[in-house]
Amino acid sequence: MDNQTTVLSILKKARDLVDAGQHVGIIEAISALKAEASGPKRDLAYYAVLETASTGRGEAGMSALSAASRDAAMELLDATIKRMTSKLH
Repeated sequence: MDNQTTVLSILKKARDLVDAGQHVGIIEAISALKAEASGPKRDLAYYAVLETASTGRGEAGMSALSAASRDAAMELLDATIKRMTSKLH
């Protein structure tokens, strides 16, 4: 289940769920990945999104975590994935 799952892969899968319209909120999308990732790894994904929201987007970013629009959720997930990917290079 969890040996090769990374926080980045969780975020990308959550993004796919939001993009497909299966989940509107980020928290809901990450939570839906219970079968693919352990609780601690999902928690790290939540924290990564929170860090992105708090560093550059303030309240607008925080509202994208749950019941905000699909576009806001996608924007925050994309920003988090970009931030994490840039740290890998």
